[in-house]
Amino acid sequence: MTTTQAPPTGQSPQEEQSRTGQTPLKGQTPRFDGDVDPERVPEEYRLARAFVPKARYLSQEFLDLELEKLFKRSWLMACRVEELHGVGSFVEYEIGSHSILVVREAKNSIRAYFNACRHRGTRLTRGRGRVGSIICPFHGWRWNLDGSIRLVLDREEFVERSDDDLGLVSVQVGVWGGFVFINMDPHAMPLLDYLDPIVRIFEPFQLENMRIRWTKEVVLECNWKTALDGFLEAYHVAGTHPQLHRLDKGNTNILSLKEMENRRWAPTTTYERHAHYSSIGEKNPDGVKDPTDRLTEGLQDERLSVGLSVQYIFDDMRGLENDRSWRAAEQLKTADVPDGVPAGRYFLELYKQLCISEGYEWNDITPEQWGEAGTAWNVFPNTIVLPNQGSALVYRARPYLNDPNKCTFEVFALDQIPIADYDKKHEVNPEFYEDYREADLGVVFSQDLMNAKEVTVGMHSPSYDGHRLSEHQEMTIYNMHRVADRYLWTD
Repeated sequence: MTTTQAPPTGQSPQEEQSRTGQTPLKGQTPRFDGDVDPERVPEEYRLARAFVPKARYLSQEFLDLELEKLFKRSWLMACRVEELHGVGSFVEYEIGSHSILVVREAKNSIRAYFNACRHRGTRLTRGRGRVGSIICPFHGWRWNLDGSIRLVLDREEFVERSDDDLGLVSVQVGVWGGFVFINMDPHAMPLLDYLDPIVRIFEPFQLENMRIRWTKEVVLECNWKTALDGFLEAYHVAGTHPQLHRLDKGNTNILSLKEMENRRWAPTTTYERHAHYSSIGEKNPDGVKDPTDRLTEGLQDERLSVGLSVQYIFDDMRGLENDRSWRAAEQLKTADVPDGVPAGRYFLELYKQLCISEGYEWNDITPEQWGEAGTAWNVFPNTIVLPNQGSALVYRARPYLNDPNKCTFEVFALDQIPIADYDKKHEVNPEFYEDYREADLGVVFSQDLMNAKEVTVGMHSPSYDGHRLSEHQEMTIYNMHRVADRYLWTD
């Protein structure tokens, strides 16, 4: 099983390129050595400069290619480690028509298998639960948790086959940051190599010390990539979430021109495989993301700007912040902040003292580490991670069966737990909703998900041929398609 040991930290983008060959690109349409020759891609799916054809979202043929050549050959986040607490615990991971059984074989070992009986192909188990052995519900064949055959009823009546030949077919498994990944390609590169440079960059955030606070899955009437696209850039915030720029968070009317001019700018950075965007405040391409720097335009009390912003995210999204950061924000609003100390920096100190006093591990994250981590990462192909101190949000989108106009979209809210609870069982109760409006996801998520169907309707219009993307703020979207071409158009 892959360990969570990360490569050394503190490398610059130039050193990163030297170590991995991955050059982070900013402010341009990305191209990397080894990218597919555009002439190999059928014209209706061919990328152009900052342009993505709509057929890559709407075509049944293209989805079939993704299910066969992309999802079967890339590392996919299947579940969290805490969902597999005891020996025999399992989670079924489905993507399109593929079903994978992820199971804790032993205390320190997680295995994954194609979820199909070696007798007549029956799906062995569904959903999640805990078993002593894996039993086919049709004819009762049984396998041990390590995938070896345990029982073939009336075996003497069958053509002789070895135990190895009757064992469950394994799928590659890797663990990083408390996430369990699977890969159906037996020749795939190791997980940590695939994730590079994310492993090093995320190390300060200690995702492995977090657990699922809540997780919800909804069905959306859009392509799986459309669901992700709305979370791969912050260019949409001014139009979709105007309240995030205001002290009065109840005001969801469209931003004024002045407010739009003072919005946060969110450039994207693309690597050989993954990409991220970072909200950095003023429109300065060399800016560094710093949690002590929050917009306070027109406000006389900086403490309120920081405190109310933290509390709004927790109260509405119930993720990315936690009860400790909420309480620290409440203290900040009336705190005696020393002269010359930004309110955001003082908030982090209050938050730190709360965490330490209540038994939580604390890691001081430097502005340079915040800047390199950015705001949200696309973990290619279908996962997004938003890191924060003590909390994180994770999004995952998957095709709904074989329908290019439908997908399932999941949100995982992760929170750090006290050191004393690291080895304790953590209950996970996922929720599923056919209609996102019934999921109680709050205003911000609802604003995002409302766009999904409208984008899909618009893409079906004969007047629309594809996405025209900002080369500064939307290259995460382009990058996902660029990398996908390596899987789709190579043998």
